[in-house]
Amino acid sequence: MKSSLKINKKKWTLIGFLLCVIFSAYGWFYTASTEPTTSPSLSEVVLFGIRPVKELDISHYRKDGLQCVKTYLDAVSPESYIKLQNIPLNPDNVVDVRRTNLEEQIVILFGENIRKEAQAFSSAVPLMAEWEGINEGPVDEANFTEQWLIRYPDTPIASFLYLFMAHRLRAGYETARAGHEKGLRPILAGRYKEAIDKALSSDNPLIPCIAKDMEAQSHVYLYGQGRP
Repeated sequence: MKSSLKINKKKWTLIGFLLCVIFSAYGWFYTASTEPTTSPSLSEVVLFGIRPVKELDISHYRKDGLQCVKTYLDAVSPESYIKLQNIPLNPDNVVDVRRTNLEEQIVILFGENIRKEAQAFSSAVPLMAEWEGINEGPVDEANFTEQWLIRYPDTPIASFLYLFMAHRLRAGYETARAGHEKGLRPILAGRYKEAIDKALSSDNPLIPCIAKDMEAQSHVYLYGQGRP
């Protein structure tokens, strides 16, 4: 009886120790996963539309992209800055936040005089709260943008639309690669290169530098899926 009791005590001591290790590890993981990570890239702030301008940290930005960030921040008006910070993000209004961001980013890049075009596009493009790791969301947004450019070939925001389309096509490429859709990847890669080349050739100095910033990122949506 005493021998059995000693075994049980040892058994429960071991179980208790293992539980402490597990919960300690879980606590560390939870803390690490919920703490803010690095500063977002400029292209993420402009094109993805979730992390706000105030999170751009020029003190830790890579040297080759620093001047672009400074030029961009100089172009942000107090009015746009306030609009981009004043919408509290929650699960119910993610799309509204992304639409507001898209409109204001276009205005930042081209000026208040194109507000009408910015509103028209940002209110019509089929933005989603989350792409859920599949290509339909970003590719649908890219296809819509391509049709918008066909419908309005003289739009003053064309160079931004090529930049926006390139971002969505790269996201689509990453999801296609993650989903092992081998036939779709070269198509999206080809379309991406056409769109990014047009963005890089823009006369608006901020468009090419944001395009280069995006090109410098390891990914725009799904980590570890390579580049188109």
